[in-house]
Amino acid sequence: MLAEIGQSRIHDVRSRAAQERRAVKPQSDQDGTIVSNSAKKSATTKSSRRRTIAVAVVLGVLVVIGGGYVAGYFMAGDQTPRNASVAGVPIGGMTPEEAVTTLETELAEQSNQPITVVVDGEEVQVTPAETGLGIDYEATVDQAGAGRSWNPMHIWQVLTGGGDLKPVYTRDAEQLRGTAHLIAADFERPASNAGLAYVIEEDSVKLERTPGVQARSVDAEDLATKLEEAYPDQDRVEPAVELTDPAITDADVEAAAAEWGEPAISGPVVVKVGDQTVEVSPAQIAESITITPAEDAITHTVDQEKLWTLVQPQIDKLKMDRGTDARVELQNGRPVVIPSKDGLGVKKENFLEAVMPALTSAEREVQVEAVVMPAEFTTEDAEKLGIKEVIGEFTTYFPHADYRNTNLTVASRAINNTMVKPGEIFSLNDTLGPRTNERGYVDGWVIQGGKMRKETAGGISQASTTTFNAAFFAGLEDVEHHPHSLYFPRYPAGRESTIYYGSKDMRFRNNTDYGIVMQAFVNPSSPGKQGSMTVRVWSTKTWDEIYSPEPTKSDFRDGRTVHDDSPECSPQAMSPGFLATYYRVFRKNGVDVRREDFSWRYDPTDRVICD
Repeated sequence: MLAEIGQSRIHDVRSRAAQERRAVKPQSDQDGTIVSNSAKKSATTKSSRRRTIAVAVVLGVLVVIGGGYVAGYFMAGDQTPRNASVAGVPIGGMTPEEAVTTLETELAEQSNQPITVVVDGEEVQVTPAETGLGIDYEATVDQAGAGRSWNPMHIWQVLTGGGDLKPVYTRDAEQLRGTAHLIAADFERPASNAGLAYVIEEDSVKLERTPGVQARSVDAEDLATKLEEAYPDQDRVEPAVELTDPAITDADVEAAAAEWGEPAISGPVVVKVGDQTVEVSPAQIAESITITPAEDAITHTVDQEKLWTLVQPQIDKLKMDRGTDARVELQNGRPVVIPSKDGLGVKKENFLEAVMPALTSAEREVQVEAVVMPAEFTTEDAEKLGIKEVIGEFTTYFPHADYRNTNLTVASRAINNTMVKPGEIFSLNDTLGPRTNERGYVDGWVIQGGKMRKETAGGISQASTTTFNAAFFAGLEDVEHHPHSLYFPRYPAGRESTIYYGSKDMRFRNNTDYGIVMQAFVNPSSPGKQGSMTVRVWSTKTWDEIYSPEPTKSDFRDGRTVHDDSPECSPQAMSPGFLATYYRVFRKNGVDVRREDFSWRYDPTDRVICD
């Protein structure tokens, strides 16, 4: 278009020159000489021609430049510079859209690579997206010079220039700081005090140290800065960390261990009593020591009572003339006070006074003298118990069975002459102990899962029921008793008690101001003759009378018929279950002072057929 404009202007110039030549007339020069028209014409023509040529040349140059400029514009188009690249990825000669797509693909792995935050060997990975870091691909391509422009510098850059550029990075400052604070919190660690403890294994003991742990705090602002600086070229950062010692350090623990921890268990403390010895073992010493962390130190206390209790079995084995406490026994059917007796023994205060300094000393042998030890429960104490009369008595009967004669006799001997002081609790399980063959018990029938099964000490519940009723009619406090699940006609309904060592006990409390002595005896059964067991409670009466009418039975329910093919099966008849209700009345000076109500539901007894 610029060439066409130039040709038009040359044609106009030539037309005007021809017109001027036709209009020229002869004229005189200044001195009056007449110049001919032809001469004048010749001079004018030469001058015009020179001007025309100059204009034509200028216009020609402009045409060439303009044409090249326009051609360059169209050649550059909207492409990126021919040598352009971003982070080593070539994008020269591409449209902006092509360049963006290329960069998104080629830089994806690098730009999305997780950054590992390392603190004391612990690692947490975070993605750039989580930190708010990324690449603005459109801005990066714009920076490279893509897109149409009449700017000659831009055209020149597109056609001849370009080079490797860094991406334009984006940062969400709020997200970056928030993520940095979350990661820092994840690495936070409170201080943990160093510790010390005795570990006892059978008869051996060792002192175990637990290392302290420093508190750890990560500088979140420093982490945010390092995450931004690392992206996208680095994949690991280590933020600034502050460590703070715990209140009780490893050094504190070692000081305590050296001062008293290790010396205490360095060996047994040998206590010489005359020509006899008692050894306080390291395990016993350790068991009596309580180690406690204070504000900034490890402290310890020795439970002297516990230490004394732990060595008591060894002290009891010392051969010396020991004293005995007074007691009350039944002799010839009457309670008799057996006097107390003073004797020799090791006094607790003297023992601890000698042993305590030796616990942390290199000298592990001490001397303690045996001294006269008065009885703890004297004759006078026994006489004050006021045990003089029967305040409760009960007898139960049983059909002949050798195992009942044996087991009930063994039980009655254990119960007989048991003394219960005011406020104390009588436990039948504690009194009888484990029911084993070694103690004289034999196999007999027991209820198990609603069925009769043979077991050692079967029938012993008769002793529990008899003792419970004797205490019941003595007006003593019922602490624990468990009626059978099935009813046995030889017992008063509801007012009876089973017992099983380790799970079910029969217990009562002596809630009177007087002492109690138990009396128990058995009249054995024989073929065709039933036997009986009687238990009496000797004391001083608090109540004039304790009475309880026969229990009431109601709400009867029948059992089922069950077939049993097990080798242990024992056939049994069906009997109904029912609700038993009864009460106990306390009477004094002819007045009913208090009443206690009780109830118990019995399961029906199934009919068992052995297949």
